[in-house]
Amino acid sequence: MRTMKCIKTRRSRRMFLEKPVDDGIVKQLIDAARHAPFGGPPKKTSQPWEFIVIRDPETKQKLALHYKDRQSLNQAPLLIAVCADKTRDPKYKEWDITCGLAIENLLLAAHDLGLGACFVTTFSHHEGHKEDREELINALHLPDHIKLIAIIAVGYPDPNEKIEEKELRDVEEIMHNETW
Repeated sequence: MRTMKCIKTRRSRRMFLEKPVDDGIVKQLIDAARHAPFGGPPKKTSQPWEFIVIRDPETKQKLALHYKDRQSLNQAPLLIAVCADKTRDPKYKEWDITCGLAIENLLLAAHDLGLGACFVTTFSHHEGHKEDREELINALHLPDHIKLIAIIAVGYPDPNEKIEEKELRDVEEIMHNETW
């Protein structure tokens, strides 16, 4: 798929077919993610991302919490928890941004491979959801030096899912030249 077409046609998918995603495809997704830009020197030690592949129904149920809008996590054949290892480059603390770049690569790769995917928040910066965040961290048995960034639901998209078209602001409305 051409890059611009992939970017413009990717949509969040929340309904999936009951069809497993094979390990080879999972490795392709994570391979795409690890090619994202990252801060710091161009060395392995600067790459903060870690990926937890989740297929277990019990773990998926725990990650769905008690929210109706998260129940698609139970239906997805595969979840990928994206985490940051805070010890990789302790001086560089832009883990959310760096892992966000990896997530976008993963989402685009999923779309290119014919999969559907959906970014699901882990309440990193939401004061009202500290207890929910702790439940997510406990469900994944994360040590203190690992920061949970997001959960990605992945699977073959259900063709019956209705996807609303995005309503985007015009380029001229959001583009500024030289200064604000």
